Amino acid sequence: MRRFAQFILHHPKPILVISGVLVLAALYPALNIRTDFNLENFFPKQDPTIRDYEYLEQEFGRDDNTIMVGFRHHSLLSPSVLTDLSSIVDSVKMIPLVTEVRSLWSAEHIRGDRASLEFEPYLQAADLNFVSTDSIRTALTSDSLIEGFLINEQATVTAFYLEIAGDQNNFDTRQQVINQLNDILDQYRSRYDFKLSGIPYYRNQYVNYLNDEITFYISLSSVLIILLLWLLYRSKLGVLFPMLIVWLTILFTLAIMQLTGGYFEVMSSTIAPILLCVGIADSIHMISKYDDARTDGLDKRQSIVEMLLTLGSATFLTSITTAIGFGTLVTSTIVPMQRFGIYTAVGVLAAFFITITFLPSVLTMSGSQKIFGHKNARLFNFFTRGLRRISSFNRQHYKKIVIGSLLLTLSLGSGIFLLKVNGKVFDELGRNTQPIRDAEFFSQHLTPPYPMEFVINTGSENGIMDPGFLQKVETFTRYLEQHPEVDRVISINTLLKEVHQAMAPEQYRERPLPQDEQLIAQYILLLEFNESDLLPRFSDFSYQQVRVAANVFDVGSYQINLLRDSLQSYLREAFPENEVTLTGSTILSANLNGKIVNSLFKSILLAFGLISIIMALLFKNARMVFISLVPNILPLLMVAGFMGFAGIDIKASTAVIFTIAFGIAVDDSIHYLARLRIEMKRGRSLPEALNFTTIKTGKAIVVTSLILIAGFGSLLTSVFISTVYMGMLVGLTVLSALLCDLVLLPALFYWIKPDVRFDAAPPKSDAKSAHAPALEKDSNR
Repeated sequence: MRRFAQFILHHPKPILVISGVLVLAALYPALNIRTDFNLENFFPKQDPTIRDYEYLEQEFGRDDNTIMVGFRHHSLLSPSVLTDLSSIVDSVKMIPLVTEVRSLWSAEHIRGDRASLEFEPYLQAADLNFVSTDSIRTALTSDSLIEGFLINEQATVTAFYLEIAGDQNNFDTRQQVINQLNDILDQYRSRYDFKLSGIPYYRNQYVNYLNDEITFYISLSSVLIILLLWLLYRSKLGVLFPMLIVWLTILFTLAIMQLTGGYFEVMSSTIAPILLCVGIADSIHMISKYDDARTDGLDKRQSIVEMLLTLGSATFLTSITTAIGFGTLVTSTIVPMQRFGIYTAVGVLAAFFITITFLPSVLTMSGSQKIFGHKNARLFNFFTRGLRRISSFNRQHYKKIVIGSLLLTLSLGSGIFLLKVNGKVFDELGRNTQPIRDAEFFSQHLTPPYPMEFVINTGSENGIMDPGFLQKVETFTRYLEQHPEVDRVISINTLLKEVHQAMAPEQYRERPLPQDEQLIAQYILLLEFNESDLLPRFSDFSYQQVRVAANVFDVGSYQINLLRDSLQSYLREAFPENEVTLTGSTILSANLNGKIVNSLFKSILLAFGLISIIMALLFKNARMVFISLVPNILPLLMVAGFMGFAGIDIKASTAVIFTIAFGIAVDDSIHYLARLRIEMKRGRSLPEALNFTTIKTGKAIVVTSLILIAGFGSLLTSVFISTVYMGMLVGLTVLSALLCDLVLLPALFYWIKPDVRFDAAPPKSDAKSAHAPALEKDSNR
């Protein structure tokens, strides 16, 4: 580290020039990082859930490429409203990459006799003024393929559905379609309150909200931290240098993300605020040490060397442990969690390298005597008095502190047993946002926009024409409809019953589903001759497989997984000789949340293990390892218990909170233990070292904790529920960790009294002597 310090001192200008070049090079990729949201990208490509979903896409097309537009009108079937609907639909059909539009104007009535089958539109423009509204209403609402889909039972709400080309179902294409759709709808908004929904629409709205929030929260967090730094230190350079470091950290991290194929989604979108909060601590500690060295009489060059020698190793250690906390998410089976962990760990290490290169260089070029200048004496004196009282309280009541902390953790931590793994398809946006309100409109008046799909393979060509098989499908459909989570189910049977009613109404009244294999084959042949677009939706080309499409309410993955398990058990018994695939976007979402718990436990246990090894190597004492980990485990248990009592479910976006919390919490413990190690090496007794460390390093921990709470507190105003939870729960963890490190950690030392011996540090001959390299991070002294 001494050689590195000398190198920095001799080459500050080249380092700053290289830094400037790297900044210019990083600007383009960082500013062009994309944002996306796709459930398939949450899983590894070979995951069985993805294979099942891709199988559905290959055989029947995607279930996530349809945008829904609905509205309510008390005179829905009046000529004027239907004419407007026709004009809107005709315009929407002209939007590029829209492959199909289904509406009341495309709804067809099946007519036939024993020899022929015809499809006639329910609505004819020329007949609107001459046909009874009641007759149209009766016809439309009695058609099982239309009611609940294109019109509600009361005939007051309608919807039309536009499909986007499956191979073009990406953010840019969807946004172009949505923009042109809104341009068309704007001409009619004075008369109709349109509601838009569907998975592609939600995904793009999600991304748009996310893009707005990323910029907003980087700005808001920066402003809060700047104000806090100014309140504490009253120095322009003391604000500028730390903020430059974290902004450079964010810039380079975003550039690395973009260049390696990363992008923003709900997890990775929080990387910037996290780095803003976490990265600033290193610069604050090092600037404070520089100022202390200047106060001790060292000149600028000596002060920079002292800063790097004293804090370089400590900063590296805290950066490594924090990076480990995030990096262990690479073991997750959830792809966005992996990316979040990797890129945040990279950002933490980038913050370290920028701090130890950029900061000494600008300090060398700076003409200021001290950076933080005049501190807020009243506030820091308040901190000192408070920490002295805490130190005295720790020494006198350490047994009560330990027992009380354990009892509090047990009582609050018992909420863990109330935790539930649960997440919804449309889950991240708040319930009062427009996309969620529009989705609820469809769930209440038509059909929910949440698909659950079944593909049943008969194993033989034309196998779906077997009446016995179709009866099994019919029984399964009825069983499925009995569940309150399910709103609407359609299959090949729905279509065949409509044909059967048209072709043989007398037989239909006796048994709605045709029972003769030749009759079924005849119906399918007639549908082929008429080139019905409905037939390919429910069967494959060889008539070997049948699709059962259900729409379910967004009741959450916990309830959906219970339903799935029940359905799979039923399907094994009902179709013992058939292969049944259960998939759809709703199942993707439910499976995603089901994988979270294992990923979470694995990453946290791995982080505990690796950090325990680091502590063991640092202190070479089993008791010290135990003491160092307890203050980091208890905050996590308390936060998990709080989540249970507060009814906050574990899902992909909230599970990472534990890793974030652990990565941040362990930092304060290392600050404290590193300073304690130094004081004991200087010959202080354990009580003396604990008292000195609590007062001196305690101020640094308090300041950095305040910055973390302010930074994460800005997330509380987010429209994303998981982001609000992150701000609240990480802030709660930081506060818990602060109390554990300043109160519980010293109390454990007083009670356990670990036998820790260090070689004495070389004595300091005078104020200008080179201080011994040490693991010290002490600011605000």
